[in-house]
Amino acid sequence: MNIKEYTDFLRISGVEINFDATFFSGQCFRWKKVDGGYIGVVNRKIVLVYPQDNNTFDIYNCSPDEFKKFFYWYFDLDKDYDLILKELSEHDEILKKAVEKYRGMRLLNQEPFECMISFIISQNNNIKRIQILVERLCQAYGEKIEYKGFSFWTFPEIEDLKKVSIEELKCLGLGYRAEYIKDAIAKLEEGKIDFESLASLKSDEARKILKTVKGIGDKVADCILLYSLQKYDVFPVDVWVKRALREYYGIENIKQLRQFIKSFGELAGYAQLFLFHYIRNSNK
Repeated sequence: MNIKEYTDFLRISGVEINFDATFFSGQCFRWKKVDGGYIGVVNRKIVLVYPQDNNTFDIYNCSPDEFKKFFYWYFDLDKDYDLILKELSEHDEILKKAVEKYRGMRLLNQEPFECMISFIISQNNNIKRIQILVERLCQAYGEKIEYKGFSFWTFPEIEDLKKVSIEELKCLGLGYRAEYIKDAIAKLEEGKIDFESLASLKSDEARKILKTVKGIGDKVADCILLYSLQKYDVFPVDVWVKRALREYYGIENIKQLRQFIKSFGELAGYAQLFLFHYIRNSNK
């Protein structure tokens, strides 16, 4: 990977990223398309990304030091994706097709608090609706930021949301999820949930602790573990995923499901990302 610094952007070359698949695969909710590229709020700032070709992209509002310290981790650039995709491709024909179609899709490593609240909001919602609700929360309680004529809001801090009532959250359209958000914040404040501690635990133990938050079940807990705590052995499963696994793999019960997930080992999260982005788009 090479980093070349220009007046107001960096040109990153020698790394393959399919930004469209990465940003719109259901793992994050704050990236949008902008003419010829993408705009998002990451690390409390507006960031613009413009792909130049399959292996080169420009990133604005990012210093070389910040790229090395944050975005290198955020875009999962410390992983050997050639090896990961080779192993996934050899697992079965469906995954092989998924990898071939979406090669370059990356698993994003996100900030835990934003990830937790975003996936609590995701319950029984489609991606478009989740994006709308997350944006409303940011506009109501985040900090306004501007860059190159664009205006956005940062994701609220715990301190910002601690003062907000359940009724005020419901006014944003969050419904019953407002109570879950407040319970998550309370447990974080009380120290019952500590992201640093969770990261050091095995996935099963960390999942149990996350599920002590009202409204967090296995699927939301696994999304938090996978997308913000680097627990790559988890495989988030909801009703839609179960239905797809039954249709594509003939998996009918929990024993078969556990065996299927176990067969991926430490690559289960990557398998889930590629598999269900492929199946979701194939079924459209």
